[in-house]
Amino acid sequence: MDDLDRSNDLAGRIEGIAQALLRLTALLEMQGLIDGPHISSLWRGAVSERSANTMLRKSARNTLLNLSSELDLARESRQERSD
Repeated sequence: MDDLDRSNDLAGRIEGIAQALLRLTALLEMQGLIDGPHISSLWRGAVSERSANTMLRKSARNTLLNLSSELDLARESRQERSD
């Protein structure tokens, strides 16, 4: 396996975990077991812009911001369908 294959494998694993986390969080939110907007807010604040001073932390921050946006979009979509 070359470096590109390893990189793609790692990216795929991370994407799979992210999708599982989003689906689980949305399911728990729909069941009223967690406060989804609060979770989104926590994810947004987990790595501040100021503390994102390395490539690793910038990437983590961007990932958490993307996850929170996806969770919010899923909630909005569910609300639109129920209206």
